[in-house]
Amino acid sequence: MKQSIILAFLILVGFQSIAQNVELPKDEKQAIVYLKGGTQLEVTIIEWDLEKGVTAITLWGQEIFFSNERIVKVKSYSNNANWNPYKFREKGVYYALYAGLITSNHGGRLNESNGYTISFSSGYRFNRFFSVGLGTGIDQYAHQSGERVHPIFVDLRSFLFANNTTIVVNLQAGYSLAFNNENKGIVDSQGGFMFYPNIGLSFGGSETKYSFDIGYKFQQADWTYGNQRDLRNRTEYRMNYQRFVMRFGFVL
Repeated sequence: MKQSIILAFLILVGFQSIAQNVELPKDEKQAIVYLKGGTQLEVTIIEWDLEKGVTAITLWGQEIFFSNERIVKVKSYSNNANWNPYKFREKGVYYALYAGLITSNHGGRLNESNGYTISFSSGYRFNRFFSVGLGTGIDQYAHQSGERVHPIFVDLRSFLFANNTTIVVNLQAGYSLAFNNENKGIVDSQGGFMFYPNIGLSFGGSETKYSFDIGYKFQQADWTYGNQRDLRNRTEYRMNYQRFVMRFGFVL
């Protein structure tokens, strides 16, 4: 129930942010256009295209189109609102770096200890709705335990709206490698399939976006605890982790 409430809140915040970006003035309006290089122009806006830019008339009567690539921000006189133009590379190579929290399991094993996740992925964005890449990372399912895996995964993601703040749907799926850790008592290990769907928000006024997401991670792994020399005194755990994950990261 708690996880459902958090997810619903995140989606609601995302739609509210998007709505604020979409509800921009479309009629003629007095404003200041701030351009790269420090130029500031007082204009009357006659057309406002969120994805392309602003068409305006200057004080000396010249009609000029300002593309989003040239605009730093637009400040409206009528409602004193600032607008940052849509800045996002919808096509090309991308890089994504995330770090986050893996919540604990419910039960006495490992004292319900939280874990952490770090991942890096890179790929190609064909358009705003579809990008595909490869990634790797580190997932530790309980802090200070030896149950750590290194996933290798396919990364699929979609940015739903052409706004600086938008909802992002992401799927990571692949196989995780596991390694022995005799300092933690793990004498044998085997990784397994990993599946991580998530949804979140991408925000920021530059091509580099901040991102926050939540999701549920599924991971298979086998761990054998015991003594390397005593084969009779061992305990095997066949794990199917199902953990709630919250992450923050950067996407370029």
